[in-house]
Amino acid sequence: MHHNHTGIPTPEQAVAALVGDGNPNLSCALGLAKRGLPVFPAGPDKRPLVKDWQARATADPGAIRRWWRRWPDAMPALPMGRRSGLAVLDVDRKNGKDGMAALRKLGHDPAALSPVTIATPSGGLHAYFRWPEGMGNSPAGMPAGVDVRAAGGYVIAPGARGPMGRYRAKGDDLVDLLLVGPEMLPEWPEALRPRARSADDAPPAEPGQIALETLRAALLAVPNDGSNPDSDSRDWWLTIGAGLHYETGGSAEGLDLWLDWSARWPGHDPEAAEAVWQSFRRRDGALRTGATILAEAAKHGWTDTGRILSLYDDPDDDLDAMTAALLGFDDKPAEPAAGGLTFLSPADCTTATARRYVVKGLVAAGDVAAIVGAPGVGKSLIAPRLGYAVAQGSPAFGLKVRQGGVMYVAAEDESGMRARVAALREEYGDAPDFALVGGVTSLFPDGDHKVLRAAVKARRPVLIVIDTLAMAFPGLRENEAESMGLVVAAARALTKWGAAVVLVHHDTKDGAQGLPRGHSILNGALDMSLHLTRDGNVVRGRPTKNRNGSADVDLAFTIATRVLGEDEDGDEIRAAFARDLEPGDVDAKPARLSPSAKAALDIFHELAGESGAVSVEAWRQACIESPRVNASDKPDSRRAAFRRAFEMLARSNRLIESGGEIRRVNPHGRIADRFDDAEGETTDGKL
Repeated sequence: MHHNHTGIPTPEQAVAALVGDGNPNLSCALGLAKRGLPVFPAGPDKRPLVKDWQARATADPGAIRRWWRRWPDAMPALPMGRRSGLAVLDVDRKNGKDGMAALRKLGHDPAALSPVTIATPSGGLHAYFRWPEGMGNSPAGMPAGVDVRAAGGYVIAPGARGPMGRYRAKGDDLVDLLLVGPEMLPEWPEALRPRARSADDAPPAEPGQIALETLRAALLAVPNDGSNPDSDSRDWWLTIGAGLHYETGGSAEGLDLWLDWSARWPGHDPEAAEAVWQSFRRRDGALRTGATILAEAAKHGWTDTGRILSLYDDPDDDLDAMTAALLGFDDKPAEPAAGGLTFLSPADCTTATARRYVVKGLVAAGDVAAIVGAPGVGKSLIAPRLGYAVAQGSPAFGLKVRQGGVMYVAAEDESGMRARVAALREEYGDAPDFALVGGVTSLFPDGDHKVLRAAVKARRPVLIVIDTLAMAFPGLRENEAESMGLVVAAARALTKWGAAVVLVHHDTKDGAQGLPRGHSILNGALDMSLHLTRDGNVVRGRPTKNRNGSADVDLAFTIATRVLGEDEDGDEIRAAFARDLEPGDVDAKPARLSPSAKAALDIFHELAGESGAVSVEAWRQACIESPRVNASDKPDSRRAAFRRAFEMLARSNRLIESGGEIRRVNPHGRIADRFDDAEGETTDGKL
């Protein structure tokens, strides 16, 4: 290693010795990470190259190397505040401001404020200190050209190289920072502590209707670090500020939040941000209230989950050992670490007890699930059938169930559901653990939810069905995230004692993807979604989402009726119910074939004739030679076309290879009749 004239390694040499890497910026990042300081990559313009940099900053060398393989010219940046334990006094000489002179005028020597002082390429300096708990980026009380980089902010790391030059350590300051760590740095100088604002500093507050903590959570979910194209617009920035000012009444707390959020912008000027804030008037927010901020945050996936969940929270709701047993957590849990975290090894994961199923492979204890489909498809037939099977402990649709209490909330058609339950009793026998819940008019927080939850707590069912979502939440704005969030919160609150909750709901207008109607927050929260389709008298249900098993589960039933008695005119009273079809009793519609596959199938029929079979080689050769399957003059292309055609025919259950022959499959899912035995069963079994 080369040394300077004193024989002491230069800071850059010290970093290289620690990490042994040729890229100086990567070396710097790895050196800081080796001492436990989290870093993230910033571009030549000092903007973060990763979204959510405050959370993603890391000391993991593997992640750092991956970043620098992607962005080899990136500069390492350090998040300030709790993540690093650092705070920086940022002294600038630019844009007509001279922070150096301003500090000297106040009697401070900028270079002597901290033993770790970094010269920036623009002629300023970064003085490093321990982060004072709670200190953000507010520059209140600072002289012109002097900024505070603390919680919510970041700086380009010492030793980094950018287009304008290096962030140069003076003497061995970088080595000091690497070797001693943040805890050995001096405390922030009391004389330069940002002035705490009081109510006297702000105009009389006329706050809006949105709580400050909600505004804070929403605003901090809005990217303002260069990753959001909108953040390049000053008008956008002013719109957010006007809404925040209106909602907080221009309070000191609102100003602090404004400055913290604005400081995420790489070109942030704290004095300009504060001046803009002071220029806002209440009328500026007349059309730009805090709702503007909530809507902007929602565009980036934020919902006010804390407030929504709190609407359904009840401090009197207690949990007990029964809940743990019902959810399947009978074993002693792993020892919690600080903050309630647990850490499981692969062996722990292997031996962990699985959640108890309610309907095996489909619904588990504690789930929120949905049955969706078009109006009239049979949602309110399959839902009570599944509930009835659970109450009896008898299999349904070929699936095992775990016996337990069922609460069926008939929010849409209580009278009609009584008749359907009576029909189920006539068909399948009694089920004392099935309870039809009537009288529910609203499951919003101010409706019947608390009464229903008290019943769930007392009865401890394993399954709750809400039929239908739209009627249980009257007036619901299904396409709004917050409104649909209320549905999710209400359902989750009912799972508190281990029950699975199934929502009966409509699908989207086209029905093509089988998604539940309304905002995507519902589908995202579901553990299982069963989509129903109908062909004549046969209804099929297939999961579009299933966290408990395969999406290949196929439930099918026919719509049957039972005579329950006679009316006053002597006419029969009938009620419909779902009559299970065992798996394989009804096959799915064949998939549409490609032209090549259709041609190959035609050739098979020509060769097989009445026998229904032909040798693999004869069929293969005929398909390769026929221009109907593929007209290419290249043998490889014709062979590839044949392979694709055969795979499609096999997947669609039309042909199967067996004993060197290709055989057709009949419409009931069995090999062609000539291979069936005297009782009509296939010798090769069902496909």
